[in-house]
Amino acid sequence: MNQIFAVAFQGLFVYLGLALAFMVLAGVLRSPRFKGWHGERAVQRLIAQRLNPLVYVDLHNVTLLTADGGSTQIDHLVFSPYGLFVLETKNYQGWIFGTEKQREWTQQIFKKRSKFQNPLRQNYKHTKTLQELLGIGAEHVHSVIAFVGDCEFKTEMPPQVTKGDGFVAYIQSFAQTVWGPEEMQALIDKVEALRLQPGRTTDKRHVAHVKQLREAKCLTHASAKRSPDPVAESSVALAPAGPVQNHAVLDAPAASVLTSEPMQTTPAIEVQVCPQCEWPLRRLLMQRGPLAGQAIWRCSNSAACSFVRGSP
Repeated sequence: MNQIFAVAFQGLFVYLGLALAFMVLAGVLRSPRFKGWHGERAVQRLIAQRLNPLVYVDLHNVTLLTADGGSTQIDHLVFSPYGLFVLETKNYQGWIFGTEKQREWTQQIFKKRSKFQNPLRQNYKHTKTLQELLGIGAEHVHSVIAFVGDCEFKTEMPPQVTKGDGFVAYIQSFAQTVWGPEEMQALIDKVEALRLQPGRTTDKRHVAHVKQLREAKCLTHASAKRSPDPVAESSVALAPAGPVQNHAVLDAPAASVLTSEPMQTTPAIEVQVCPQCEWPLRRLLMQRGPLAGQAIWRCSNSAACSFVRGSP
C-alpha cells in the first residue's frame, strides 16, 4: 500500500511540475517583451528574404545617443539608393483603430479595448535623431510602421502604416535615386560607428530610463496639468563614458563593416589628407553595402566627417 501511495505522489508531483512549467512558458509567450522580440525577428526575416541585399542594406536594434544627452532605440534601418527607411515593428492581434494625428491608438480583442502610443509619433523621435546625426534632409528619411501578427485595421491608415509584408512593397515604391554608392556607404559607416553596442546592458538601461521618465512625466502632468509633450518618445539619459567619438570605438559591433588594408608606408610616399577637415585618409576594403569588395579612401575622422573617395 505504501508503495502505491509513493508512486501516486510521485506522479502527482510530476504532473504539478509540468503544469507549472506550462504556465510559466505560456506567461513568457504572452509577455509584451517576447511579442516585441518575435515581431522584430519576423520583420528581419522578411527584409532578408524580400529585399535585394545588393541594393538594400539593413541594420537592426540600433540604439543611438541623441544631441540632448539621451538615447533612442530603433528596431530596423534599411539603407538604399532611394533613401533611408526607419521601421518600427508592432506585434498586435485583434482590431486596430487610429488616425495619423491621434496621440493614442486602440486595440480591440472581442470586448476588451486597450490603448497604445501612436507608433507614428513614437517613430518621429527616431527619424529626427537620424537626420541630426547623419546631416540629411527629412525628405530622405522615411518612417515606416510594420504591424505583424493577426491584426486588422478598422480605420483607414496612411500608406507608411503597413500590415504583414506590406512594408516591403512600400519601401520598393521609392525608385528615385537620392545619393550615390559612396555617400550611402558613408551613412552606413557612420551609424555603425555611433550606435551603442547591442546587448542586454544597453537594452536594460534604455528600458529603465524610459520607465523612470514616463513616471516622472505622469506626476508632472498630474500636478501641473500642462499640455502633453509634442515629442512622441522621451529621451533617455545614458551617461556616456566620453565624447561621441569614443563610442565609435568602444561600442562598435562585433562584425565590423570595414577591414583596413595594410598601407605601404615609405619615406617617399606622402600621407593623403582629407580635403574637408585635413585629417589623414585611410584606405579601406569594403565588406558590406553598395561598395562591397571595392577599396576606398575614407577620412579617419569618421565620427565628424563623411568624406569618401574611390581608390584608383
